[in-house]
Amino acid sequence: MKNLIQFFAFLIILTSTAYSQWIPVDSIRVQDTSGVPLLLNQPITTRGVVTTFREFGGVLVYFQTRTAGLVGYDTAICNRVKRGDSIEVTGVVTQYAGLTELTPVTSVTIIDTGKIVIPITATTTQIKNSGEVYEGMLVKIVNVTAVHNFSGADVTTWSVTGSGTNYRLIAGNDSCDIRIYATTNIANQPVHAFPFNLTAECSQFKFSAPFFGGYQLLPRSLDDFSGVTGVINVSNSVPDVYSLHQNYPNPFNPVTKIKFEILPNISGQTSEVKLIVFDALGKEVKTLVNEKLSAGSYEAEFNGSRLSSGVYFYRLEAGNFVETKKMILLQ
Repeated sequence: MKNLIQFFAFLIILTSTAYSQWIPVDSIRVQDTSGVPLLLNQPITTRGVVTTFREFGGVLVYFQTRTAGLVGYDTAICNRVKRGDSIEVTGVVTQYAGLTELTPVTSVTIIDTGKIVIPITATTTQIKNSGEVYEGMLVKIVNVTAVHNFSGADVTTWSVTGSGTNYRLIAGNDSCDIRIYATTNIANQPVHAFPFNLTAECSQFKFSAPFFGGYQLLPRSLDDFSGVTGVINVSNSVPDVYSLHQNYPNPFNPVTKIKFEILPNISGQTSEVKLIVFDALGKEVKTLVNEKLSAGSYEAEFNGSRLSSGVYFYRLEAGNFVETKKMILLQ
């Protein structure tokens, strides 16, 4: 029965290919029960936004849509594109160590430039156990607390030999693999101070079927590591309205949490979000959030241990939404 379903899925994909100039990346990623693309060895044309620029050598290019990612493996694409390019690319669907690729690439057209791709927030458990969902895409791991080698020892320097070296990234109660390429500026540099957030490509390296597992994160440069800002994504469900909640606890000493909900902007993309704390005189005390966020529910933590007791205000700005609330610090 499964084989019959896969056969019909294959026919649907081929039919959509025949009647359109390009097909979505999601369709190219449809696989059989062994993790092999149904369109394996088929020439296709697809579109996406480029998220790499020769960080992994002179042939690998990662590009994606909002829901799926793919890899182009050819100098024909690597020499033509840079991060933020919206492209249409034609190539043959292949698979290397479980990673779905286009190689050779026969045609590349740059449709637009300067596009911004916001990474999807994921956990180390999701990458390790369900990495196929994120393969080829930019992901963000928050609050990394340690890096280990495969003997379990703490790592303080990204020591790299050969083409690259793998480590274990610890966040929460789990871990996943991270690979540092020798061609990046991360190689042999100190590990960022803990805790840190990481943006990286989700890749795969597994030589035997079924091709599920072997997922690893590939940071592109030192810029992909950043200090923890204190905001966490509570839910990706799209709320009905923008909202800023009363902090809790309130009064507080010295730590409190602030929850807020964000809608997508008018074009359905991420919104520029600022969450700032002010004192009673209107002087800025702390910026808790200053970044683009996807629609959803978030929670930020504010630590007032270095401040005097008194009344403070926090203001949320997102799109055309602005709201301010009062909180009280009692030391």
